[in-house]
Amino acid sequence: MVFDQVQTKILLLGAGELGTAFLPHLQTLPDTHITVDLAGTFAEYDILISAIGFGADPSTVLKLANEVLAAGKIKKENSKGNFWFFPWQWGVDYDTTGSNNGLMLLFGAQRDVRNLLREKAKESNVTWTVVSTGIFMSFLFEPFWGIVDRSREASDEQITVRCLRDWYHKVTVTHVNDIGRVLSRILFGDVEAGNRVVYVAGDTVSYGDLADIVERVSGMNVDREMWDMGRLEEELRKNPDDGIKKYRLVFAGGGVWWDKEKTVNRQLEMSMTDVESYAKSILGRSCRDSR
Repeated sequence: MVFDQVQTKILLLGAGELGTAFLPHLQTLPDTHITVDLAGTFAEYDILISAIGFGADPSTVLKLANEVLAAGKIKKENSKGNFWFFPWQWGVDYDTTGSNNGLMLLFGAQRDVRNLLREKAKESNVTWTVVSTGIFMSFLFEPFWGIVDRSREASDEQITVRCLRDWYHKVTVTHVNDIGRVLSRILFGDVEAGNRVVYVAGDTVSYGDLADIVERVSGMNVDREMWDMGRLEEELRKNPDDGIKKYRLVFAGGGVWWDKEKTVNRQLEMSMTDVESYAKSILGRSCRDSR
């Protein structure tokens, strides 16, 4: 168990969508003091959870990892126990995506963080856990992402669903609240998670499955539009600095989905929000209200 000490001190970096979702679950842990901060001496804490988000500069994630390694050494020198680090890796499998030939420098930096921790953490008195969750479930339905396009919903009673690559390509998604629930179980010691990558999935669906779900839940006609690799590459060629177009191309590749049977939430027999349940919560209600 993690909480054998008189009090476990947790530093949570970032209080955006994910960090805010973590707080209710972290506050249920026994004998725990939680600080939401972007400063302070890391060595004063026992656990650091990074939720700084995708807006981070690629150099920042590596800098943070190196500071954590230094903090672990300080704790060891002062006989203050081990340091547990959860880096900002709440997303895809960066070992597989890498930098995508330089397309996503942040993704390459995330892979480098993993490699750094694998190489240096043990000698630095640091235990690390990477939690790969896929994309946040809400992201799948965001207008700017363009996958579920509801712009014609009110006028034509029609929703457009687009696929990246093809209709068989898959994506793993997890609700942020469920990520918080899994994190608390990991901190409780309910699953062996030290010095490794663990996988979480609220759901893993193909884009064809997604289109079927949207049609079934909304009761509307769904116009299916395929954004294949050629189109995604051409769109990025026209706008090479467009971050969203870069993300779309990367998400059309590998490392963005995994089998739900291999996840820690399945191991823990946790009930998770799936895509259909989430779609009902936003599409079912709004579609009924528009009629």
